[in-house]
Parts: sequence; structure tokens; C-alpha cells
Amino acid sequence: MNETQKGPIEILFFVSEKCPICQFYTAKINQIVADYPEHKVILVFPNDLSDAKTMERFKKKYKLTATMVLDPEHDLVQKFGATVTPEVVVFNSSSKTVHYQGRIDDNYYRIGKRKTIVQTNDLVDALHALQNKTDSATVKTTPVGCFITQKQKK
Repeated sequence: MNETQKGPIEILFFVSEKCPICQFYTAKINQIVADYPEHKVILVFPNDLSDAKTMERFKKKYKLTATMVLDPEHDLVQKFGATVTPEVVVFNSSSKTVHYQGRIDDNYYRIGKRKTIVQTNDLVDALHALQNKTDSATVKTTPVGCFITQKQKK
């Protein structure tokens, strides 16, 4: 096992309650939670309109079981350079290594445009590579989604 594969893995999904692409992917997020119980799945809400109530409504509406956190100051957005919702980061919190970052799969190829058949399951492929203790063929992809308005740190 190489050093970057030891330690706890966090799967961070940057999401927004209002983003239709995020809403579309809620079933897949629930599937990731179910299929990878050994990893910590965290939904990160970077939107100024998000608060405890809106997160709870989103969680209830889509039957989400993942941990949810607000990122109003964009600490996590800036740490990982997230640009859109949904965007996913597979992160080893011990080694501070990003194993994968980008889209969940290739279903959306641009805003409002979906394929009828998913051809590449980027996130699942990266998680399988971690399970098999091999290097992922793809480490970074370009996500498609609703833009995160970047906050400037003072």
C-alpha cells in the first residue's frame, strides 16, 4: 500500500440546495454513502443562501444520510479550489492527499445537457482504485454545475 492510501478517506461533495444538477445527483450520493461505509461522506454547502434550515429541508426531501456542513467563509472551497456544485473531492485527511477531484460522472456534459447513458463513473472508479490499492487512472476532471461565487479572503 502506498503512503497516500493509509488513513481515513473523506468524500466531500460541494452542493447547493437550489442547483438542479445537485438535486439530480442526490440518489447517487446516497448510493456512495451506502456502498462506501468505511469513508466519511460530507456535503459541503458553500452558498450564502444555505443555513441549517435549508440544509435540513434538502436532507429530508432527498433522504440524505451524509454529514452536512456549511462553508460560509469558503474555507473548504478555497482549500480545494472548488468552483461548482456539484463537485467532489476524495481526500485523505491524514496524508493531506487529494486522490480525486471533479465531476461525479460524465452524465452532464454542460449545463442543462445530459447524456442518455453514463460512460464514465469517475468518482466510483477513483474509489475502486483506492479499495484495490492502485493508482486511479484519472485524478482530476472538470465538473459541470452551478458556479460557486468565490469569496475573497481578507
